[in-house]
Amino acid sequence: MRQRRRDLTEPVTVIGVAVAALVAVVVVLQSVGAAGVATAQRPVTTTAVPPPPPTTTVVAPPTSTKATVPADIQLATAVYDLRENAFVSRSDEDQPFAAESLTKLLIATDLAAAGKLTGDNLPRVQRMLSTSDDTAANQLWTADGGPQIVSRAVRSMGLKRTIPPRDPGRWGDTSTTAADVVRIYQHIVTTMPAAQRDVLLADLATTARAADGTNQDFGITAALPDGEWWAKQAWACCRPAWDVHTTGLVGADRRYVVVALSQQPVAGGFGGATRVMTTVAKNLVAGLQIQHQVVGGA
Repeated sequence: MRQRRRDLTEPVTVIGVAVAALVAVVVVLQSVGAAGVATAQRPVTTTAVPPPPPTTTVVAPPTSTKATVPADIQLATAVYDLRENAFVSRSDEDQPFAAESLTKLLIATDLAAAGKLTGDNLPRVQRMLSTSDDTAANQLWTADGGPQIVSRAVRSMGLKRTIPPRDPGRWGDTSTTAADVVRIYQHIVTTMPAAQRDVLLADLATTARAADGTNQDFGITAALPDGEWWAKQAWACCRPAWDVHTTGLVGADRRYVVVALSQQPVAGGFGGATRVMTTVAKNLVAGLQIQHQVVGGA
């Protein structure tokens, strides 16, 4: 199994989330993709497709996330148990956020539904999901119908509050909620044909450096070991703040969907925002019955 590449110059440590609000103001120019797409600022990627395996650990009950973040941070969370078909916890799960790179999940699932996970699309989807490559996303978004991708996803997955972007070229401006992101992962795991699902999950099992050099190892990927998450991160600035999201399946058996969406002050910077999301993710997974990957043997 390929292991994640950690950036030794940027260790992932859990720092008190309040520190994020005190970090010096950093003026960040929003990057714009070739198609005028709002893109992200800097996260991580590596491959790890784990064998389904054995031990189950029960830990403390879930910790409230609302009390752990400063008041100037907008946060929505949802944890869904796919085995029990029920939410474990949720908070402001219907609050809308700019989807940013979470729109890439809709592009990938739409291509799969149309039987287009073939040819040149395959490496583009891999780059789009694993390294959050915006150039690949721009190409696939334009070729597959732009905002119609979102409209088709709303119908096929029963999304309740996901809305296409007003500017057809800005896929990152798609609006979604934590509850709808849960529905997207639920669709991938329970509805997609196994072959298509496995292609997407292989791409979601990688993290280290994004295509633009961003360290995207935060939130869910920093809260659990390799082989126990399949994640899509998202980030962008500054319209008018940092949008930083961490989402995915957790547990070696992919039992849970974990979603945390946030909008955070520019003053905290990307580093401050990702530290907040790592703390939030650790709180969200703390009470789950996580099945751990068994590495090696006797």
